[in-house]
Amino acid sequence: MKKYLNIAFWIFVGIYFFVVLGFVSSRQKKALCTSINVIYIDSLEYRFVNKDDLIQLIDEKDEKVLGRPMNELNIANLEKIISAQPYVKSAEVYTEINGVLNVKIAQRLPIVRIINSNNKSYYIDKEGYLLPVSKKVSLRLLVASGNINFSPDFDTTIYIFDNKDIDKNKKVLQDILVLADFINNNDFWKAQIQQIYLNDKNEFELVPLVGAQIIYFGTIKNYKKKFKKLEITYKKGFLYKGWNKYKSINLKYEHQVICEKK
Repeated sequence: MKKYLNIAFWIFVGIYFFVVLGFVSSRQKKALCTSINVIYIDSLEYRFVNKDDLIQLIDEKDEKVLGRPMNELNIANLEKIISAQPYVKSAEVYTEINGVLNVKIAQRLPIVRIINSNNKSYYIDKEGYLLPVSKKVSLRLLVASGNINFSPDFDTTIYIFDNKDIDKNKKVLQDILVLADFINNNDFWKAQIQQIYLNDKNEFELVPLVGAQIIYFGTIKNYKKKFKKLEITYKKGFLYKGWNKYKSINLKYEHQVICEKK
């Protein structure tokens, strides 16, 4: 008898879940999209893409989302449209029974602003993707300028480490990213260096925030050793003689630092 009761119980449970799932499915088909909820899964304080931007973007690239039945939404296409935006690293779209369309966004992290030889500005993010300068978000970033000739059009995604299309202009951007990433990940240098300049010899010069000297850095070869030499010069040499007594610091030579007085 107990065996038959157990079988009857599980048959009842199965029927119950079948009915509930059918009810939920029916509600989902009838539910309309009433709102969009944007969830940022990065820790950035700024917002390159907000709810209004998303609604406008989706309305331009696809049919209107708000007011449409949830089961008619092309989730894969929405993810594709949103992920194609230059500031979006990844996007995940999913719906809820209550008519909410959730959009999870991870934004890209710009770490250096480029001002090229044609005075055109753009960002490089931490991974090596180029981003247009935002009109809505003002960022305080390390600046790189000078003999930088690459001018992106942003019709497509531009990745500077793409081996299929590499040239000397992209190589310059790669070198700048190496320096910028090192500076940004070091609290001391992040507080000291405000600009990277590429001169006509394709050698780098660094412009400090404190002091009026120019730092002749050379190429990025042995860049960590060069920064170490510069750190010793700052913390030991300038501590006693003062920051403003020198007009230049030359790190281009292997075993020495040459400081030129004003």
